[in-house]
Amino acid sequence: MVVRETDSIGRRVHPGSRCGRPWDNAAMDERMVAAVLAGGSSSRFGSPKADLEIEGRTFLERIVEMLLDGFDAVYVCGGDTEVLGSTLIHDATPHAGPLGGIVSALDRAGDRPVFITAVDMPLLTMDTVKRLTSPTPVRGHARIARVDRRPQPLCGTYGNELASLADSHLRYGDRSVMGFVAAIPHLELVDITDGSLRNINTPEDYEQLLADLS
Repeated sequence: MVVRETDSIGRRVHPGSRCGRPWDNAAMDERMVAAVLAGGSSSRFGSPKADLEIEGRTFLERIVEMLLDGFDAVYVCGGDTEVLGSTLIHDATPHAGPLGGIVSALDRAGDRPVFITAVDMPLLTMDTVKRLTSPTPVRGHARIARVDRRPQPLCGTYGNELASLADSHLRYGDRSVMGFVAAIPHLELVDITDGSLRNINTPEDYEQLLADLS
């Protein structure tokens, strides 16, 4: 029997700590790719967060370089900054928000599952990535992070058959990432409690991060 729980999206999901998930026997897909969502207006911050620096590297450089240790291909979705080793791709639908970046990443990946993260989580670690990618979600499955019982759809792995679902939400005018996630047939939430998904939204958040790292 598969054990399910209700999450804050208002739907029933497979919690990551349970057994009996439909992808438990799925083999790891070595062709999995990664994507960093680096576009957006950063309206709350006032400038592109991808260019913020900690410890001598920008947020974008830090995340891309870490992901290149585990993935053969890393896409940067949105923005105009290229990082060595990554591939810059532009959103097919401009100004569509994070869902536009997700659609672009899934379309570019073709039949490969995609690990997706936002650029404003610069403390992301490979340990957290592994928890969200292994075993590989396939077909209509997804595994996303949850922090303080709140789903984090901008950090997770999406199966290769979810491109059409995401695209249909975008084409019909629903740009809500949470709306897309609520429609995913098989969703697993993984609780992340180590601080690696600390989100930087405001200048105050950034100043506190610098202070904590000093």
